[in-house]
This record gives sequence, structure tokens and C-alpha cells, in this order.
Amino acid sequence: MQIRSFDGEIQPVPIALDPDFPMTGGEFDIQTDRPITFLHVHECLEVGYCFSGSGIFVVGEKVMSYEAGDVSFINSTEIHLAASTPGTQSDWSWIYLDPMRLVSHPGVGVEQLDPTPLAGPGFPNILSTKEHPAIGRVVRRMIEELREGEPGAQLALRALTWELMVLMCRLVPALQTFSPRGDYERLAPALQLLARDYATPLSVGRLARLCGLSEPHFRRLFTRTIGRSPCAYWNALRLRMAASMLRGTGRSVLEISQDVGFETLSSFNRQFRAHYGESPRTWRASKKPQGSSF
Repeated sequence: MQIRSFDGEIQPVPIALDPDFPMTGGEFDIQTDRPITFLHVHECLEVGYCFSGSGIFVVGEKVMSYEAGDVSFINSTEIHLAASTPGTQSDWSWIYLDPMRLVSHPGVGVEQLDPTPLAGPGFPNILSTKEHPAIGRVVRRMIEELREGEPGAQLALRALTWELMVLMCRLVPALQTFSPRGDYERLAPALQLLARDYATPLSVGRLARLCGLSEPHFRRLFTRTIGRSPCAYWNALRLRMAASMLRGTGRSVLEISQDVGFETLSSFNRQFRAHYGESPRTWRASKKPQGSSF
């Protein structure tokens, strides 16, 4: 599948789904540490499983760390991108599906098959299977059924899809329709640049110009849409990447602080402690799981 370079807009990446069995994927895929170059969206549900490695996902306004054993769940309303921890790669498998067409049965909990409400600021797109073992088990079984293609695989996959959607809906008891695509279109160039060049000094003026907005208008739109100021978002992004590097590489704390663009080690230590509640060295030693949005 060929994907164009980022051109300042959110890019739809089409996934061909068989009308008779709208599910595909399951192959091994390597997620590299290449620079993040585009925000994209699929017109179907994307579910992934990380077999090894670590890194970050940007999903809408959220920046989330991932590690081996994590499941990703991203529906058709949320723009996203991902990269492995610098200097490393991650091994994933992805499944693309349309649950409503795959499993829909008249009068039997059809609303639970709609992934559209499973999105937004409070929705956990990255799930640790240590905390959600049933979800991890179902996704691994789906990958196995897709790869092996044994007799009855399609029937098994329909049943597993139903189980996955029930488990995911339980995470969000009060489902509300959420459509975050509106203002993200205007902010896409800024979000892309921040994700790609997080280690360089922030220039709000440059971000505003990329979006074709005045700086005051850009600040208001960014804060309203993302839920925090451009500076706060940029700083949290750098700290997330630093945490990923602390967990996934052997680089020193000083080297990592420089890699993510902090001018001094003391500033990095202070801001890391304020964000995570402990020093970088203590955090690295404990290797706390990271799967929630910042």
C-alpha cells in the first residue's frame, strides 16, 4: 500500500475490504523510527497488536506510549500516526474491519457493533493487555485465525469481532457520538510538524502560518480543539518521547534530554518529575506501563 508524503492535509488511506467478509490484515508489520510525516485516517476500524518494541501513537489530540503486549483500537473518525522509539523498531500486526457489516444481526445488540462512539479525548486507544487481558486474548486469536486460515476461520472471526466490540464498549459505559475531524483539518499541518520535529524549538508563529491563521486565532483554535495550549502539547509530546526512550533504549538521561530538545538536564528532570511524579532515573528503574493519554 503506497502512502503519499504529507501535504498539509489529513490523508485518507483506503483499505480494500471484501463486501462478503469485510476484514483483512493479520500479517507481521515492522514499525520503524522513521520521522513522522503524515496524519492519516481509514474509513474502517483499525485494530493492532504490538509483539515487540515501544514508541508513541498520536491519535487526534492524544499522545500515547505503547510497548510490547499493547493493543491499539482506532476508528474511522480519528486521525493518527505512530513511530517507534528512536533507534529501535517495533513488530505489529494490524487488522482492518467493518464490525457492523461483518457481524450485524437484526435485533441483537447492533449498537454495540458501531465503533464510531469509541473515540475522543477520554477514550483509551492504546490498551495494555496486562490491564485488559481479555481484549489482548481476543485480538491475538483474531490474528491467528487470519494468518492460519483454517476451516471455519471466518465464522470464528465473526464471533471474535462480536466479543471484542462488547469488551470495548464496556470501557465506555455512556457512549456518545464523537466526530473530531472538523477543526483537526485546519490544525493538521501544525500537529504533523510538532510530531515530526518535537526536538526543535517551538515557534507558534510558524505553526500558525502553516495553518493559514493569525497567531491569536491559531492559539484559540488549538486550545479549544486539543484541550491545551500549543506549548503545553509540545512539552507533553517531548516528555512522552523521552519516556519511550528511557524504557526502550540504553541512552543516558542526559543524552535523552538533549535528544528531545531540552536545553538543560535540570529543566528536563524538573519537568519530567512534574509530569510523571518521579525522576527519569526512578521512572526508568520502575518501567511503569504507559498506555493512557497524557
